[in-house]
Amino acid sequence: MKFNKVVKSFALTAGLLASFTSSAEFMDFQVDETPYGGSVLTADKFNGGYVEELVFNGSGFTTGAFATMSALYANEGTDVYKGSSSYLNFGYSVYAILTAAGNSTSGTSFSATTASLKLYIDVNSDTTSDDLLAGTTLNNGDDILIATADDVTNAYGNYDFAAGTGNYNFDFTDFTLTTEGMDYFVSPVPFYSYLTVNGDYDSLSDLENITGDVSAVFQAVPVSVPEPSTVAVLALGLMGLGVSARRKNK
Repeated sequence: MKFNKVVKSFALTAGLLASFTSSAEFMDFQVDETPYGGSVLTADKFNGGYVEELVFNGSGFTTGAFATMSALYANEGTDVYKGSSSYLNFGYSVYAILTAAGNSTSGTSFSATTASLKLYIDVNSDTTSDDLLAGTTLNNGDDILIATADDVTNAYGNYDFAAGTGNYNFDFTDFTLTTEGMDYFVSPVPFYSYLTVNGDYDSLSDLENITGDVSAVFQAVPVSVPEPSTVAVLALGLMGLGVSARRKNK
């Protein structure tokens, strides 16, 4: 009996730690491609590439990125739609404009305090970036704004200029569809409010022309990951409860 209480305490600690460190579930959504010659597809992730400009100013930074979402994935982000199911074959594309600013430790990490994301449908798939920091584009006359987000949290990244590599994450809590966006994202209704955008850098050698990979997934509830110190304190506390229970039984 004494041993079981201690085991339960350790099991609870392990379970909480696992819940903090486990990756978020890929939530299904549906897009309606019928206006472009397609059908209604069920997917759970956008994937693509981007170009970015990054400017450091003392201990701060500003950045702007143009991301082309070149593929839809399903089955927990493992299966890419191909052939007639790929929206690339219908002559339109989806792209995002992201601008952000915040604090930075040059050559190590960044933490964004503000960020803005706009998601568009490019009917003829001909839009290109113009001024990345300003978030402007060229050939955008046929573009359709389908969603916006401005409330950002868990916005952080790490980079190594010497190696030219790094990764980043932005969680938005106010992903909002426009009227046109509701015609494209048709399920669920209401649509998810939480959007996670993350990826990695392919090159950091030229800060005015950074390239990399990007993924976007939606969540039904915000994903909160506590600081490592918080997890450690909680774990020690629960372990202490187990030891206390064992002493009491003695």
